Amino acid sequence: MLDRKGLERQQRRDLLLEAAGRVFGRKPFDEATMQEIAAEAQIGMQGLYEHFASKQDLYEQVMIHRAEAFSARAEEVLRTPRPPLEQLRSMFQAYADHFRGRLIWLPMFILERVHYDWGFESRFLPRLREIYEAERARLKGILHRAVEAGDLQDLDPDFLIQLCFGVLEASLHRSHRTGKEEDPGACVERAMACLLRGAGVRP
Repeated sequence: MLDRKGLERQQRRDLLLEAAGRVFGRKPFDEATMQEIAAEAQIGMQGLYEHFASKQDLYEQVMIHRAEAFSARAEEVLRTPRPPLEQLRSMFQAYADHFRGRLIWLPMFILERVHYDWGFESRFLPRLREIYEAERARLKGILHRAVEAGDLQDLDPDFLIQLCFGVLEASLHRSHRTGKEEDPGACVERAMACLLRGAGVRP
């Protein structure tokens, strides 16, 4: 257990990660500066460098922190046995809940996962690759069971995975563009409807 000093240090670190996430959400990595992040967090530069050695280090820690939080949530919601489409809906819900109030962070995650999917060089660490690989394997298993249950067409698994990410990201993007706070459940239902109209088994 952390003592008071350790707890305060952890709280400052979390505040810096939140502030950095907002800055990196607004600007590409190369345009964002440590000065902007320090100003966003209302902390001095010395305080920022006490926690993170460089902008690269800070960016990686933001990505890993958020990806691990999402991965833990996804694993939690999928522990309850459900039919495959309900599991998929639950996974979509975990995404929507994770980004609620933080949709500006979504482009960071999309960019890094596109780099991973297409095999480009990226800034992410091996830990982040592990999370993405586990995420894809989790989703692939759900989609395989949905195909076996006759809920989805027997399409190429990688195509179905990308289709899932695509409809969900499009739905989240719509929420962001309206400028209004939307219930995450509405975002999920829109994404599920689009997926099933495109890849669902025809009656």
